[in-house]
Amino acid sequence: MNIGSVIKYYRLKHNLTQSQLADGICSVSHLSKIESNTYTPHEDTYEALLSKMGVQLKKELEHQKRLEQQLGRFIDCSLHYDLDNLKKMYHELAKVDGYLQSTDLVTQYELFKFRYYLHVNQYDKALEQQKMLDKLKASFTAPELWMSQFFQAIQFSSLGQYKDAMALMDELDQGVQSIPQKLEGEYYYQKARILLLFDRLELSAYYAELAVRAYQMHHNYIRLLHAQLLLAINYTRRDLITQAASLYEVIKRNAKVTHQNELYQTVLYNYAELLKSQKEDTQAIEWFEELKEALEPGSYLYKAVVVNLLEVKPMGKEETKLLIEQLRKDGTPKEEEYFKIYSNYYEKQKFSQQDLLNYKEDKMFPFFKKYGYIKDIRQLSEDLALYYKEREDWERAYYYQTQFIENGGE
Repeated sequence: MNIGSVIKYYRLKHNLTQSQLADGICSVSHLSKIESNTYTPHEDTYEALLSKMGVQLKKELEHQKRLEQQLGRFIDCSLHYDLDNLKKMYHELAKVDGYLQSTDLVTQYELFKFRYYLHVNQYDKALEQQKMLDKLKASFTAPELWMSQFFQAIQFSSLGQYKDAMALMDELDQGVQSIPQKLEGEYYYQKARILLLFDRLELSAYYAELAVRAYQMHHNYIRLLHAQLLLAINYTRRDLITQAASLYEVIKRNAKVTHQNELYQTVLYNYAELLKSQKEDTQAIEWFEELKEALEPGSYLYKAVVVNLLEVKPMGKEETKLLIEQLRKDGTPKEEEYFKIYSNYYEKQKFSQQDLLNYKEDKMFPFFKKYGYIKDIRQLSEDLALYYKEREDWERAYYYQTQFIENGGE
């Protein structure tokens, strides 16, 4: 308990000057040192200062213990991805934000506020929080410094700055001995997720399996499902179809049972894509249609579902036209361009095969390569390599084949 900070908090709350509070108890310079926590006063001194403001030390200690328990629940909700209760705990702690600043809980509180803003996609607030934490770094312990950098890596990843996220995660490897045990599973999970984005599949699988074991050990069942989903996607990318399908079945069932709707939708989407790749179009279309009804029109996943339906579902001109219009709904600039490219592609399907080929080479491939859409690059480069092999244009076939291999994992 930072007794000096508590005294300062109540002094300001009662609109007292240092001179007014110190009068009859100690000198102003003495009080100043107490409030800055550079000097630990005698018990009689701080009890007299608190008593003058009507504050009882015993009740103060009980209050801080309750706050410590509240903060512990807030952190647990964050680590276990219990977002509903996390939001409730955040608003409870916000009511006593000023008091928390006077306690030795403040650093943990501010760090997990940063993580909270990332959980709930409040990226402007996360950026403000990150700047504030940068000013406090000089006072951080080694685990607190590691934690702040880890959360910043998650921030980079959330904003699509994957290279920055990867670079920071690599730096964190050097300080791996400073990982707080409660964050071990989350670190492995985030590392696996970022490696998957770069298609570094074997290393991603290694970290995903570490995350699974860590989450199992800590009985973190929701995050366990997320880590298993990473493994299932990893298996899919490595053409381990049986393993991927079995794992998707488990996660789909458990996500449904635990009412993890967002996770359920993500699993269903990836499972449907797996079935589509295996030409099991009937089941894939059924699940894509289920998702289309459940998702918010215009959201990223909704548009991704529409792209898949345009690819595999037999439909008339009117339905095709309506779906293409859905791809052109507003989004972030990069997303708008991504789905605009696909909407133009499906419009061009009524033209010649040569027009489609030119569009794939001149528009789609350069865009996907520039912005790192690895899955799209792999599919497109495989299609173009096959096309040029059939026409015995070996130079172009070789170029696209190397692009496919380059983006095909380790």
